[in-house]
Amino acid sequence: MTKEIGITVTTLLLGSITLAQSPTTGAVDVGGYKLHVLLTGQGTPPVVFENGMGEDVSTWTKVQPQLSKVTQTLSYDRGGLGQSDPVPSSSSRDALALATELHKLLQAAKVHRPCVLVGHSLGGAIVQVYAHEYPDDVAALVLVDPGDGRLNELLRTRLPAEVWAAREKALAEEMPKMPAAVRQEYEGLKLSGEEASRAYPLPSVPTILLTGTKKNPDFPGNPIEQDLKLELHKEISAHTSGVEHILVPESRHYIQDDAPQKVISAVERVLNKVRAGDRKSAPQ
Repeated sequence: MTKEIGITVTTLLLGSITLAQSPTTGAVDVGGYKLHVLLTGQGTPPVVFENGMGEDVSTWTKVQPQLSKVTQTLSYDRGGLGQSDPVPSSSSRDALALATELHKLLQAAKVHRPCVLVGHSLGGAIVQVYAHEYPDDVAALVLVDPGDGRLNELLRTRLPAEVWAAREKALAEEMPKMPAAVRQEYEGLKLSGEEASRAYPLPSVPTILLTGTKKNPDFPGNPIEQDLKLELHKEISAHTSGVEHILVPESRHYIQDDAPQKVISAVERVLNKVRAGDRKSAPQ
């Protein structure tokens, strides 16, 4: 969920973002509201990070600074999260709507394309949908333990009734405490999963899928949840030509925290492949 941003930089209100060696934050208008961005490094193709549900740019603190040494990187807070403006309360916050928001951001910020998209959890679903909708914008994909809105329904059918009830009770107690934007993204999870499952074919670009396989037997339903997640991730591999699927046994869900070097290495590998292929930029 939302965390405090751990990087102190000068805040600017910008109509567009330019290359920067030192970290720069800005606010980019995407049509009636502004999104907070963090831009670091220089070079192409740029790496664009997509956060998990309710997360802000701090989720990439262990990854973005290292990758900014080799190319331009951009992370941002989706509408209503972190330092970004709230969005209209009636706005849909499913993966397709969020992919559209990202497209507006990249256009408004004049980010070089094609770019490398890195998505964690819900962000993994968003970048799959984005890649399907805007294939010319995408040079490569790194899916970091991508979420799937179908997982909850699968869990409901597999878990003992009392375990499912315990999970639902915990969620019912916590969700009202969450910001409105988090609740909106949660309410759109099922639809987001359906949209991601239909986002095929993905463009034929270098793609790495990272799956955290560590289990927590003390958390209700987690061992089964991890097994189901792996099944869903294997579906991604089956539908995506040439995907490299890497299991990360030292991590559960937050691979960028538990095993950040795995994420860094994956992004560096696809970057090298893209640069070797010398793909042309998409129109701005």
